[in-house]
Amino acid sequence: MTPPFPENGPDASPTFDGHPLRLLKHSTPPDVLERHIAKLGNELASGSPPSEGFSWPPPAGSELERILQADELTKWDYDLFKLNELTNGRPLAAIAQGVIRSHGLVEKCGIDEQVLGRYLNAVESTYNACVYHNPMHAADVMHGTNFLLSGELAQNMPPDELLIGLISGPAHDLGHPGVNNGYLNKRSHPVAETYKNVSVLENHHVNLSLSLMDLPGMDVLGCFDDKRKGELKDMMRSVVLFTDMTKHKEMMELLQAVADEKRVLSTGRADDRVLIFQTVLHTADLGNPCKPWAIHIQWTHAIVAEFFSQGDLERGQGAELSPMCDRHENCGRTSQKNFVKFFVRPLFVLCGEVMPETLAKCTSCVTQLDSNVERWTELGF
Repeated sequence: MTPPFPENGPDASPTFDGHPLRLLKHSTPPDVLERHIAKLGNELASGSPPSEGFSWPPPAGSELERILQADELTKWDYDLFKLNELTNGRPLAAIAQGVIRSHGLVEKCGIDEQVLGRYLNAVESTYNACVYHNPMHAADVMHGTNFLLSGELAQNMPPDELLIGLISGPAHDLGHPGVNNGYLNKRSHPVAETYKNVSVLENHHVNLSLSLMDLPGMDVLGCFDDKRKGELKDMMRSVVLFTDMTKHKEMMELLQAVADEKRVLSTGRADDRVLIFQTVLHTADLGNPCKPWAIHIQWTHAIVAEFFSQGDLERGQGAELSPMCDRHENCGRTSQKNFVKFFVRPLFVLCGEVMPETLAKCTSCVTQLDSNVERWTELGF
């Protein structure tokens, strides 16, 4: 018998394999999800979201200043929970500021620092308090993106495109309601109809992030001329849309074709740069199974809890439950283990093959992933 799935919520004290599950101190009961769904597509109807929150620079000599230094931000076992604590729940704006500045992009691109701060805080404020798709996940993905790009790849990228590659992390799940595309498509939600049931949430995430840039004082791309700004926005759309899991097969085929040609992706080719950013963001988005066990299980339990929350909503509506969303049928963690083995692992392997700058990093990640899978098996999953 595998351990039962722990309860989640502010009054719960969930643990697994001897580790407290910190993301499960939160819950999204049906009434909360219904509010998220009602807000979807109307996030900016009442005006600009709050643009106050994290302020740069962090206090000199502080622990916050230390963990936002460039060498800390490229550590795979980065303590995002500590960052969340030190920023009073504003990890996304903080890590985004640290990462962008670690590459000197404020100076290289001529970014207005006040605009940058307002935009990043507004992005963080626009995320819903989902169990998984929340600012902590967006911060985790930005960290993973930076981890993979840092070094030779980042150094050889045009600075304006590197900026897009990085801020696609905070953008990639913006406004996520805590239910999936299938739920929205079945109910003909207005946002699903807008995007004709194709990559509904992914289209919404990126277009919402770009809409924030159109608000007064938030045009983080205002340092570029209109033509270049349009090109960069198109790049951002292309990058974020490839986080849709329905595009995973297409991405793997593109990467395999590169490998079969015995070539590698080059920062000197415009099309390759787009595929590099698409691959890195998608890999970072799926990267938590490669984190140390105590970190990995936080995210695994959070995504399963979010699936179960959608199932609870569907059950209350008398609707058919979506796959993997029925807490009474299975614990969900075995399916996550299989997802890791058959989707995440091959992606990291191919990433290292076609981007040799990432090979050592991806090899280390795969080693940790294999160790995590082994531990799941030992526990009966």
